[in-house]
Amino acid sequence: MAILMWLTCLLAAVALVLWAMVIFSRATRHNSRFTYNLSHQPDDLNLAVEGEPITDAWPGDPEVWPAVTIVAPGRNEGHVLAKTLGSLCRMDYPNYRVVFVDDQSSDSTADICRDLGNHFRHLVVIHNQTPPPSGWTGKVWAVHQADEWITSPYVLFTDSDMEHHPESLKHAMRLMLHRKLDLLTLLPWMTPGGAVEQAVMLTATLAIQRLAPLPVVNRSSHPTPLTAGAYMLFRTAAYDAIGRHAGIRSQIIEDLAIGRRTRAEGFRVFTTYSPELLSGRMYEGLRDTFHGLKKNAYTGLNCSLPWAILALSSLLTLGVLVPVYWIIGVVGLLMHPSAGWFVTALIAMALNLLFFTHAHRVRKEARQRPGVEFLLPIGILFSMLTLVGSMWDYYVHGGSIWAGRIYSKTRIDHTAPLVGADKSRGNPQDIASQKS
Repeated sequence: MAILMWLTCLLAAVALVLWAMVIFSRATRHNSRFTYNLSHQPDDLNLAVEGEPITDAWPGDPEVWPAVTIVAPGRNEGHVLAKTLGSLCRMDYPNYRVVFVDDQSSDSTADICRDLGNHFRHLVVIHNQTPPPSGWTGKVWAVHQADEWITSPYVLFTDSDMEHHPESLKHAMRLMLHRKLDLLTLLPWMTPGGAVEQAVMLTATLAIQRLAPLPVVNRSSHPTPLTAGAYMLFRTAAYDAIGRHAGIRSQIIEDLAIGRRTRAEGFRVFTTYSPELLSGRMYEGLRDTFHGLKKNAYTGLNCSLPWAILALSSLLTLGVLVPVYWIIGVVGLLMHPSAGWFVTALIAMALNLLFFTHAHRVRKEARQRPGVEFLLPIGILFSMLTLVGSMWDYYVHGGSIWAGRIYSKTRIDHTAPLVGADKSRGNPQDIASQKS
């Protein structure tokens, strides 16, 4: 019992110190209040959060809104496509075109696209039936099919499962012009699913806030901005200069890769939260969540076994075992009253208070259901399983698996530098639709 007491006390104390460092760090405090409140009118935007007061330089509405091409690839998203693609077609913006790339879907996608096409002349549908060639990942290949349609000064890439507020593009363009950006990312509100699914999303939110706090990743000196495929608004000249998506054709985590490449070329990249403007449910149920997260889990660690072991150990000791420390401390104190067990229980109680209070605050910011924070250890355990599953796919199946495709580890170059423009675009595929 003495060994168990000292081990529990040591682990709980280490976890308490590390969580205190995370929660009270300057980056975490800034991250929690970093927002532009984009759903408000321009004069009400909170630009002072980074010490940037509103000045006469704020452009407001331009005299002529620049043209935008919206590119949205999708594969078997028929269950939400009428709502999400419909929200893009109904955008309150005077000069834009929507290009939807149907990436070999086998569900009701084609029928939904046909119905929407009958109502919206500015919708172009590309039915891609060609699987990605060697060296290309599926989503990047799908986006590549829209290359010849990208002729406007700006291009927006978004996921086909995202629902957009009618004024989202106007607000994004105002911010784009105000900051003279080359690439703007808006982070969406993830609509809630089941309780465990929300706990997993809460785990992901905490991880992003810790590993990629916005005040840090938005610095021009930071090599990897937090760019997300849900919403990436590009100045087309910058997009051309980095070689378009062809320049990151082999990358599984393509959104981070293209952001890293854009900043490496000296372009201005910026990310902000936008829960009022963009929303979507990333995955449908726990099974879909598991397969979706494990696609990127090991790749996100650069397929490094030492980093994976460190990540699993950290998640276990700093997350999954947090309530276990308290249970062991209380039971030990009741069974063997002593100063040692009292200190162990006290440290474990302080850790749990800090851990779940922080989880409660982040849960409120993420607009998830009350009580989900108490399932956070289960969400962290689920995340560990996705990492183990991702490692299993990599070493047993030879690569990452997603949407019925296997991306072989011999095809994916994890160490290739994402600098230098690759101008090759390949030949555009036949388009099974006509320009409107």
